[in-house]
Amino acid sequence: MFPAFQLTHLLFYLPALFLCMFIFRYIVNPYRSLQFYKNQEGIAHFFFPVLGIFKVWKEDFKNMDDVLGRVKTFRKDFKEEKAWVTNVGTKTVLSLRDTRYIKEFLLKQTAYKKDGVTHFLRPLIGSGLVTAEGETWKRHRRIISNSFHYESLKDNVKTVQDTTKELLAKIPKEEYNEFSAIRRIQEITGEVVGRIFFGENLNNYTLYGKPLTIVLADLVADITVAAISPLSILLGPSAIKHPILPKYKKLVKRIEEFRGTCLKIIQDRKSGDLSGHDLLASLLATQKSEDPEQRLSDIEILDEFLTFFVAGMDTTGHLVGMALYNLTQNPEYFSKLKQERDSAYTKQPIVNADIVQEMEELHCFLRETLRFHSPAPMTFVRLALSDHEILDLKIKKGTWIKPDFFTLFFDEKFFNDPWKFNPERWKENKNKLDPYAFTPFSAGPRNCIGQHLAIMEAKIIISEFLEKFDIKLRDGYKPRMIFRFLYEPEEDVPLRLTPRAVKA
Repeated sequence: MFPAFQLTHLLFYLPALFLCMFIFRYIVNPYRSLQFYKNQEGIAHFFFPVLGIFKVWKEDFKNMDDVLGRVKTFRKDFKEEKAWVTNVGTKTVLSLRDTRYIKEFLLKQTAYKKDGVTHFLRPLIGSGLVTAEGETWKRHRRIISNSFHYESLKDNVKTVQDTTKELLAKIPKEEYNEFSAIRRIQEITGEVVGRIFFGENLNNYTLYGKPLTIVLADLVADITVAAISPLSILLGPSAIKHPILPKYKKLVKRIEEFRGTCLKIIQDRKSGDLSGHDLLASLLATQKSEDPEQRLSDIEILDEFLTFFVAGMDTTGHLVGMALYNLTQNPEYFSKLKQERDSAYTKQPIVNADIVQEMEELHCFLRETLRFHSPAPMTFVRLALSDHEILDLKIKKGTWIKPDFFTLFFDEKFFNDPWKFNPERWKENKNKLDPYAFTPFSAGPRNCIGQHLAIMEAKIIISEFLEKFDIKLRDGYKPRMIFRFLYEPEEDVPLRLTPRAVKA
């Protein structure tokens, strides 16, 4: 037992002790780590206690209407720097902004593990390809890759087209004057993902009285907001692994309910008809393999479906939504894309993948949209597992590292007049561009496995949209770019739709 006066002294000094621990953990240590990088040649830097990169994003949103404003203008201010370093919470964040270092980083994936927001996504998508590491990732990638070859994707063209036609026809007329482009296109891309995966109408299943596509979009956005909140910065992954606050408990409960609903879909299909060419049928077929390394359990299939669902619905929905926005800002492309669509679609009675592949004008337009408004302008942060080097850049164990692709997308060294939206550049730049200067689907071993499906899907949705509607942007709208789960406008893109005359 402590004497009373000693206990009183302890209680008196305890707040000061906690304050000292906080200062050392959240200010002194990150600042010392930042100094380690600051002292190396060619690294720009910014430090602000605890908030660091979030303070930069907040200032850029306020001053430039774009959280990544200074990422885009980096090369104007820093001609030769290869990286930029800042902090967030207890972590030092190193952003690579030079193709040589990005290439080396992407090829050295065993030196890192995914960290940060991925801890908050794991309760939702488990050990799917996005979050899996090491041998688990290799095994899953090997099993799934066959379903994403170009030849395998050909069977999905009709599914994408039929789904798009069906859902465009269901747009309520009262929405024609205020059509929320990204949100509504996500319903289409989500349904497409569901049909490709399940071979059936995903909207037969609902949760909270809503389609699963909408529930998932809201859930992913809320997870990301939770991940970058001040409390999560302080507590780290334990904020969601061991939730105490009611809002985190509710979030975990929603995740569990969503996963439970999706698992029921898988198990319903497993107990029924397993014929068909959909992705679920092929993954369930692995369970009959004599090689245990080629089998996926129900939970592993669930994790891959949710990974596919999140990536396929969210990123493609944002790509199409921003492409439609860019069309309203560059109306000269309406006739070009419409003419190409009409020409391509009259070559065969039924549109096929080869015809979609030939739509070069639209392909260039989508590439320029990805350069200007990429929904994923950086990878998830990776945690350095040991001290090492990326070329001449010394990396300290425990650093968060990420490539900032947007700096390259707006670098005059690679793109002439980069602030101008110009799809024609992709005809001129063909086969001449540094392969690491434009990587909207990342690069290296962990590049996006679904990128060809995403582009094919985007081409078909836009083609069907332009066949059915003329579009204009609401007067006075300007996108103010923020981060939720993806890089997107704070207010959804508000389109005004005018139905086109039906051909006889």
